[in-house]
Amino acid sequence: MNEVWIVATAAVSALGENQSENWCRLLAGESAIAPIKLFATDPYYCKIAAEIKGLQTDPQSENRLPTLLKKLFQDFPAPLPNNCTLIGATLKGEIDRQEKIWQGKIRQEKSTKKKSAQNNFEAATWVAHYFGLDDPGIMINAACASSTIALATAASRIATGQQEAILVWAAEILAEFVFAGFASLQALTPDSCRPFAKNRNGLALGEGAAALLLMSDRQARKEGRKPLAKIKGWGVANDAVHLTAPARDGRGLIKACRRALNRAALEAEEIAAINAHGTGTIHNDGMEIAAFSKLFGRRKVPFHSIKGALGHTLGAAGALETVIAVDSLKNQLLPPTTGLKDAKAENEIADQVSSEKQTFSGEHILVTNSGFGGVNAALILAKSK
Repeated sequence: MNEVWIVATAAVSALGENQSENWCRLLAGESAIAPIKLFATDPYYCKIAAEIKGLQTDPQSENRLPTLLKKLFQDFPAPLPNNCTLIGATLKGEIDRQEKIWQGKIRQEKSTKKKSAQNNFEAATWVAHYFGLDDPGIMINAACASSTIALATAASRIATGQQEAILVWAAEILAEFVFAGFASLQALTPDSCRPFAKNRNGLALGEGAAALLLMSDRQARKEGRKPLAKIKGWGVANDAVHLTAPARDGRGLIKACRRALNRAALEAEEIAAINAHGTGTIHNDGMEIAAFSKLFGRRKVPFHSIKGALGHTLGAAGALETVIAVDSLKNQLLPPTTGLKDAKAENEIADQVSSEKQTFSGEHILVTNSGFGGVNAALILAKSK
């Protein structure tokens, strides 16, 4: 089996224009969640989200997703290896824009070169064209675990020798269509996102994108690249309990994590820290607490969530959080769980999650994500030496 190396990363969110700015502002405990400017929020009880400024460069076409992708890739190392393929993740693309095109409110570009990345296929084609590739690859659409599963798929292909290099990318923009859906479920917070707090009352949506270039150790050495981190394990499972709510006992997440541990040939005791999904909703956070308690027993593993800082970026969440986990491993440091500053954590995890930075010592970090339909995914990253 090949080792799977992460050799290049990039991230952009409402919190930061690039990976370095995201990391620094996360450590400072800042939040990008603010009143929404993109659309009128009068019909909704929630009026906040984490928007990226300056994405709408052409008011006539309202084309925002390609602008986000350009921001993501502007500092990414190019060209990609000749044998590199693509795996992408985005849930709804520019679905608000599609609706306006159907209604005749805005124009549809006829030129292929100017075509918006309004749906998943066009977004994949846009990324392929940007890097001069003919094949847009595949898209993973598995709710809020989409990009985590995209990374797991890429890691599996590289580990088994099917491919040597894969660029995994994920991007998500704010859409009123999606916002309205979460509002109808009463899943949005009306004031602030407080992951793992006793008084948590919902999530805040966010915009963001991330990219990770994965290579086999063989190809990376041949090209003179060093690993930023290694993907040692991955697991996916479904609890099959409810369309939108997770299993209260965390059974699906537990199974995904155990599969990741088995793949990595590790024991639970070897996990030093966790980058949790941590949406700030009552049921998701409760499910994760139950799962971690079952997995690690009395051992108190430090964990955190970044969603109180840059919002829930849906299909892009796992990729963004994996990029942050790479920085966490390198620095042996978990950023604060923003939103806990003026709130108390649940009693059973009060010494594991904090509104302050947490240091840890160890070689492995667990990244978890869960989504509608009962989907759960887990990755285990190993520190590069």
